[in-house]
Amino acid sequence: MRAWWQVAWVCLATAGCGGPLPEASLSEEHAPEEVTAHWDAPLPKLGPATLLKDIYPPPPGPFPDPLGGPSPTELVSFRGKLFFSAFDFEADRGALWRSAGTTASTVPVKHLDDSPGRLTVVGRQLFFIEGFMEHGADLWVSDGTTAGTRQVKDLAPEGGTASLADFIAVGNTLYFFRSVRPTLIATENLELWRSDGTSAGTVRVKDLGPRDTVNGPFDLASVGNRLFMSLGVPDTGVELWVSDGSASGTRLVKDINPGAASSFPRNLTQAEGVLYFSADDAVHGREVWRSDGTAQGTELVEDTVPGPQGSEAQIFALFKERLYFATFTPGFTVTEIRKLDPDPSCHPRSNLVASIPNPYADLPLDFFIFVATSTATERKLYFTLFYDIGSPAPFDVQLWRTDATAQGTKLLYQPLIVSPDLRPPTPVPTDDGRVVFYAFDEAHGHELWVSNGQPSGTRLLQDIVPGPASSYPQDLLRVGDFIYFTALDGQLGREIWVLPVPRPQVANH
Repeated sequence: MRAWWQVAWVCLATAGCGGPLPEASLSEEHAPEEVTAHWDAPLPKLGPATLLKDIYPPPPGPFPDPLGGPSPTELVSFRGKLFFSAFDFEADRGALWRSAGTTASTVPVKHLDDSPGRLTVVGRQLFFIEGFMEHGADLWVSDGTTAGTRQVKDLAPEGGTASLADFIAVGNTLYFFRSVRPTLIATENLELWRSDGTSAGTVRVKDLGPRDTVNGPFDLASVGNRLFMSLGVPDTGVELWVSDGSASGTRLVKDINPGAASSFPRNLTQAEGVLYFSADDAVHGREVWRSDGTAQGTELVEDTVPGPQGSEAQIFALFKERLYFATFTPGFTVTEIRKLDPDPSCHPRSNLVASIPNPYADLPLDFFIFVATSTATERKLYFTLFYDIGSPAPFDVQLWRTDATAQGTKLLYQPLIVSPDLRPPTPVPTDDGRVVFYAFDEAHGHELWVSNGQPSGTRLLQDIVPGPASSYPQDLLRVGDFIYFTALDGQLGREIWVLPVPRPQVANH
């Protein structure tokens, strides 16, 4: 790819490059209120959600911690079905499970000595490890069938220990990191590996060095057939690295904050074949950067807040062919939602979509605000704002939506969660413009909610545990015509529940 300075002249001749586009040309929704469905529109009934299958037997004695204890984990969508990890108490073994949305179709695929972990879809293959930590060096792969679920390679050295982590698909290849001690008293090293699903094709890419001097990886992204990562070594600190799958091609891209100091690249995101990320070079503060994998092609995109304090820029979504990121004024008094055209042939400036004042700015608290999750539908981008003051529980977590206009950027609900052990939800779209998520209110606790993109159309969907007690839904995932999640009903342990997603109604003319 050409360096940015080699194609900068193109920006002068390309419409929209080098400066903000008129807002009127950036949105199809000139009257968001008029085109958004309300609850009196003919939307199909959603719900109820039901227990998929009682996999875990009722716990003996007092009911356990609702957010602890055994439960199905690692929910992924693979070949049109749900796959997950769970212990099979009848067989007294770990197992890889699959489901097509019914109790009868929810069955173990393969029994293992320990529960599978790090389930990662790579093309037509599902990779995982058998067990965690000291038992987590046994790499497996599955095509979704019992016969096609097999061990790829045991990567624990004889007489030593190893663990595998940070799985990511790069094209049709799995990349991962191995922490290994050749003997119990040897120094632990960090290595980059790749696998095509065969023993011969599972190879070490590069020994990155002793684990006590190598930091990370902190973030990973796939761009074409290359792996980008945020990795730290003593000479350069935590900076941007890239790998093409070879030892010589696994290298530092650029020492953005020169010397042993770190730029801490974050939010690594692929857009138009280019890597976008945020970094702090100690001159401009944390701002948006981009890279083509070369030092000369790695550059600051925009200095949104001039000076070393920076804007604390955070990239969080691709929506309508635009890259969305949040910036913050000093003291986190205002959150600004911005977008830019990621066309690699130009160097565009961002457009301000909306400014969101911090409603708690007058309180004597030290805030840190960030976008925790996001989901794009055909017409709207949903995102959650997390207000952190350093306490175990979140101070506030809010659900917002935008249609790429200031007037179409709205707060839908708060607080989404009040428990320190519950992750902010990632809203899951239906096929008719609604999203399903979980939220909290005093009357119902943490339960399943739904929104049509309007504050008035954001409501409780189902009170699984009636009253102020919570079912604590988690792990929402859309697979085909179902939304799966884990929850408690007050009688069983944490199990998988299923919510059928109705198909859109076709109007008769």
